[in-house]
Amino acid sequence: MTIKLITFLLLLFPLFTPAPCSADDKTLTLWIHPYLPATELTRRFSPLAAYLAKAIGRPVDIRVQKSYQAHLDFIGRDLADIAYVGPANYVYVTDQYGPKPLLAKLEMEGNPFFHGVIIVRQDAPILTLADLAGKSFAFGDHNSTMSYVVPSAIMAAAGVGLDRLAHYDYLGSHHDVALAVLGGYFDAGAVKEEVFHAYQNRGLKALAITPPIPPHLFLTRADLPPAMVNQLRAALLAINTMLPNKENILAAIEDSATSLLPVTDHDYDELRSLMKGVK
Repeated sequence: MTIKLITFLLLLFPLFTPAPCSADDKTLTLWIHPYLPATELTRRFSPLAAYLAKAIGRPVDIRVQKSYQAHLDFIGRDLADIAYVGPANYVYVTDQYGPKPLLAKLEMEGNPFFHGVIIVRQDAPILTLADLAGKSFAFGDHNSTMSYVVPSAIMAAAGVGLDRLAHYDYLGSHHDVALAVLGGYFDAGAVKEEVFHAYQNRGLKALAITPPIPPHLFLTRADLPPAMVNQLRAALLAINTMLPNKENILAAIEDSATSLLPVTDHDYDELRSLMKGVK
């Protein structure tokens, strides 16, 4: 190879050398627990992911965990850049793994709380929680706030612990619980209020409403740089001023979501107390 050719190739080499990746360009992942089918959750959270990507100047990818427990463990081990998490799962994570940086919590219909519903069919001869003794019951997931944790706590307070049920099972999702009760496979079940309203006209009635519980929240991993934590928090709270895009982003996540609010760990102290007797 001639000296001229070598010199020519050396001059060209920088043109073909890929630019080093900056840590600031790294894609962030937004992880969601599987309270709905993955395709539905991806659709619901896509407007938020697109907004965050633009706000912070980094791609944001949506990922759906395979189970509530997997979501809990993943967040606990600081593997999720951003996580959408239910109240009970948040309590479990902090109890088992320690505090996480909090970003924002949802406001539902102008209220910083939401409810669950214990459901039965409209023609069922079940009138009180005490009537559930000896009946079959459908829960969603063992880690679900409104499809297990809070309903089982209020049932136990009414004298109907799990050992007093004829049979119970975990069906995975709120929608599956509603359909199983409607279909007569279970006498009763527990779902969040939004799902109850979606199926109420098909033949469900509310046997009991849970106490008000702080809503779902967004948090991040403990080792995310503080500047990025602050940027994410500011971007989420700024959605409140983005009319009409605010509705497009929040209503996509939950029909009843009206705002994003600042959040502290103390917001979940009452839920912690309620969960102490739940196995």
